[in-house]
Amino acid sequence: MSDVVPPTRQNTDQSPTEPKKQRRSVRIMGLLLIIFSVLIGWFLLVGFLGWQSGQQALVDKQEEQVNRQITLAQENIEQGSYELAITRLDWVLERNPNSAEAKQLRDQALFGLGATPEPTPVTAVTVTPASTRLPTATPGSIGSPNEELLRIQRLVATKFWEEALPALVAFQQQFPSYEREETDQMLYDTYMNYGLDLVRGEEVELGMYYLAQAQKLGDLPQQVKDYQTWAQLYTQGISFYGVNWDASAYYFRDLCLAAPFYQSSCDHLYTVLVSLGDQYAFAQDWCPAQALYQEASQHQSSGELTNKRTQAQENCLLATPTPSEPITGTVPITNTGPITDTAAPFVAPSFAVPTAPADAP
Repeated sequence: MSDVVPPTRQNTDQSPTEPKKQRRSVRIMGLLLIIFSVLIGWFLLVGFLGWQSGQQALVDKQEEQVNRQITLAQENIEQGSYELAITRLDWVLERNPNSAEAKQLRDQALFGLGATPEPTPVTAVTVTPASTRLPTATPGSIGSPNEELLRIQRLVATKFWEEALPALVAFQQQFPSYEREETDQMLYDTYMNYGLDLVRGEEVELGMYYLAQAQKLGDLPQQVKDYQTWAQLYTQGISFYGVNWDASAYYFRDLCLAAPFYQSSCDHLYTVLVSLGDQYAFAQDWCPAQALYQEASQHQSSGELTNKRTQAQENCLLATPTPSEPITGTVPITNTGPITDTAAPFVAPSFAVPTAPADAP
């Protein structure tokens, strides 16, 4: 028998390792692209919903503030505080020029303001034109109290409060009994009106001081009391500005709610809320930061704020609460007394064994 060498068998069933690896890589890349696209879409959706929610909250907040100021303006008109009512309604018409109710109330306030008589001096004097600044009181002794009093009356009548105030103080120091009732009334009017002008402007603290001096001489009208309260809230909020954002927000929240037209109170509140939110975000305390950004968006809207609110919202959703003190073992039981055996001892039950009757067989 001849040795027959069998033909070499080619390896036809060789596994295509390389094509499988390529297909697997393609599948993985496709899956990663799908996941990436889903994440991008989710982030965009969250951002859009956050922006839309912020815009709606802004509109709702502005509408709420406008309605509140109209209601307060109507109350001011009923109380005779026509100037304050006009201030409120001007603020409303800046934001909603087509408000028929605000226009009607403003006309009513203007009519009431025109019907209110201006205070006239006791003695008729020649009024100096308003364009000419009257001189201030010259320090030193006053020669004629009657002439000086006429000059002070003219200063008060033309509302030159800054010049009338030192003149009145000097006059009462030298002539404490001369027309005291009249000079006290002029001093009250000067303190009140000059203080009101200052608290509406930049020298708020000085204006508060003058209003306090006027309050010593007589009761303040409700309109002036309102400005006095708002000035106190403003100075408190500013005193914590940049030092304690949380405390500053406390005061500016009340001020923005009561008088959004006073000293740009709502703008200050917006800055305070964003700064406080940034402080929480820097500490990675995302949920309080989200709430503050959301509140700020009710007063103003910007792309930067939207991005901050979206980032805080995403991180707040991803955050997991952790206990402040991790539990590493069995918590010990404290405040326990010694265990005493007060239970009755255990007694085994006895079972009677039945006996046979005596006459049993």
